[in-house]
Amino acid sequence: MAKEKTYQTDIRRARKQQKRKKKLRRLISVTAIACILLAVVLTSEAWLPKLRDTIKGITGKDDSGSEVSSDTEFTIPIGKTNYSEIYAFGDKLALVTDTNVIVYDKAGKALKSIQHKLANPIGAAGSDMLLLYDKGGYSLMAINAEGEVYDKMFTEQIILAKLGSADYAAVVTQTDKYAAYLTVYDKKGKDAFLWSNTQRVTDLTLNAAGDGCLISCIKATAGELSSSVIALSFSQIEPVFSIDNIPAMLYDTVYSHDDSFWALSDTRLIHLKNNGEVISQYDFDTSLIASAMDPYSAVVAEKGVVSGSFDITIASSQNTDIKKHTIEGECIQLSCANDMIYLLTDNKMYIFSREGDITGEYKLAGDYSSFVVIDGNLYAKDYDNIYKLALNNEE
Repeated sequence: MAKEKTYQTDIRRARKQQKRKKKLRRLISVTAIACILLAVVLTSEAWLPKLRDTIKGITGKDDSGSEVSSDTEFTIPIGKTNYSEIYAFGDKLALVTDTNVIVYDKAGKALKSIQHKLANPIGAAGSDMLLLYDKGGYSLMAINAEGEVYDKMFTEQIILAKLGSADYAAVVTQTDKYAAYLTVYDKKGKDAFLWSNTQRVTDLTLNAAGDGCLISCIKATAGELSSSVIALSFSQIEPVFSIDNIPAMLYDTVYSHDDSFWALSDTRLIHLKNNGEVISQYDFDTSLIASAMDPYSAVVAEKGVVSGSFDITIASSQNTDIKKHTIEGECIQLSCANDMIYLLTDNKMYIFSREGDITGEYKLAGDYSSFVVIDGNLYAKDYDNIYKLALNNEE
């Protein structure tokens, strides 16, 4: 066998060294990429919400040049939960999940986190307090920015509960003896008033002073349903007034001006005086899909005659005029706040004056499921986050 020359051995050794260097460089590159990916995953909770918010901050414009975007400096992650909803009380924002209530200030700073054990939490907001209860359950709790104020456990099922602007809580339960048993608590959770009725209660609303309420009851006579509205003062036993035989099933009432109130059924909106006199009445053309009322205005959304649209009707407490608008899209939420009316659809946010005129129309950049209004600012949530919306008009 011929002897190898020295230069051939050197070439093979050099090739082997080159191959080893290539493998080493490849290993270093793969390791570096793996480290970067690991760092991305470990830090995702810090940067992912900001990235999502930046994406949502890309605005859309309609023909008028109006736009809505999220404030990229404000994002509250909702986290993993089977349920979430937001509420506003005073200038505080509350996020309710299936396990906790987290209270934020309007700048998005977390103030308090309170754990709850409610299976199906329903919220009612007051001036400085949020009431949470299990509808059809037995538990109730009241919280504020400092934490839990009080909690209650009932032996009878809770039918409904409301919180007034003075933070008095009214809770209706059903007993073996009474179809409706009302207990009113003061802001510290102490009993303030008791009342019972043999008729089924469908709605309750507290007055602005927090010292009385309106109760809607229903009964059937000769196969016909009718409603009664009873006004109670927490300082006396006898009702302030009572209106019987209203030919509708009322399920929402709100105090209005000059000794009057709004009453809503599934077929009509009624503005009534305290003596039962009808000030105005609007019968729905189609089926009701959403509503909102305050002392100044009442607004209802009905299923549209044209596919892909719905109708908005706004009534003022100052006169008997109504304003109607046909809106394209899907109605997500109606709200009355700050003497204005807010409408959220699947692609726009509309703002109406309390007289019923459109004052703002904004195209949305995100897919929001609900919103609240705090000091004139809108806070909306989707599945993942809560955003503060910036409404911009470009003339």
